[in-house]
Amino acid sequence: MPPKFSAYLDIVRFSAALVVFLGHAAGKSWTGSFLWQLGVYGDTCVVIFFVLSGFVIGYVCDTKELAWQPYAVNRFARLWSVVLPALALTFVIDYAGVRIAPELYLGQPWYAGDMPVLRYLASALMLQEFWHIDLVPGINGPFWSLSFEALYYLVFGIAFFAKSKWKWVAVIIALVIAGPMISALLPIWLLGFFSYHLTRRLHLAPALNWIAFTLGLLMLVFSPALRNAVHTGFTILGGLVIERYVDAAGFFLNLVGAYGLLASARPLPAKVGRLIAHIAGTTFALYLFHRPLIQMFSYLGPADAASWQRRVLVVGGTLLVVYAATPATESLRRWLRAQGTRMLAKPRRASVVQT
Repeated sequence: MPPKFSAYLDIVRFSAALVVFLGHAAGKSWTGSFLWQLGVYGDTCVVIFFVLSGFVIGYVCDTKELAWQPYAVNRFARLWSVVLPALALTFVIDYAGVRIAPELYLGQPWYAGDMPVLRYLASALMLQEFWHIDLVPGINGPFWSLSFEALYYLVFGIAFFAKSKWKWVAVIIALVIAGPMISALLPIWLLGFFSYHLTRRLHLAPALNWIAFTLGLLMLVFSPALRNAVHTGFTILGGLVIERYVDAAGFFLNLVGAYGLLASARPLPAKVGRLIAHIAGTTFALYLFHRPLIQMFSYLGPADAASWQRRVLVVGGTLLVVYAATPATESLRRWLRAQGTRMLAKPRRASVVQT
């Protein structure tokens, strides 16, 4: 992947997670509505994640993960290395928070405190949004999107790597089990996969690349207005569909234009590229850790949510904890990957010995 374009993807994914975080932190009870304007972009950023995920999977399956075993192991390690610590963090912070500041939990619409065992189990298995059963764990609402991501990894892996003629039956069964909302947004994820292959074959004039890049960016910036313009009231199990496709189209144009502009550009200075990649490495942890951390710093911080002391503590404290915790999640990811690789290698070695 061209170095400058890779850096651009890193900037996009971290920026999207940062906007989601700041949008959630903008609540009146957390920071006195600090940067409340970002709140309307949260769902748009999740759509960006879906398209970006499909793009990255297109790249790794074309260059690195050429068989189902490394694909499965890397997806498993990628998800669980952050999901498991995020669940533990959410449980501890919620357990303390309900006792320290019950007014920030009990009876509030953002806290799902019923059926904790079922919620945590479903979230660990990433089933929490199948058929929109809405079993996110405690305060950690952002977990909802992981059911979509995990299901897309699964059905793509079956379709792309399986050789059996029955693989499409397996894909349909998986989509039926996941439910209509997750299935309805699968083309958005596949648009990212298509974007990767298109960028490798499409050679547009610089002016057209600038038009695609700028038009896509403007569609994302004005996403709230565009969503209102195309809003028909149509939903699936309460989830928006058409509006999310509009966001996906905008990011698709932006991606195609960015690739055309950056593919042959000079690489960034090595230190700058490493710094961008290093910061972007915190993206997944920021996405899954931020909501309980916002809660914790709010009930431990100054009483006045609108004070700058509270705002600095909530925003700065969350970013610092995420940054400090990321190396541990990366270590867990490497360990999970090693364990998964070892487990999948055993049957093959056994079959070789038998033959």
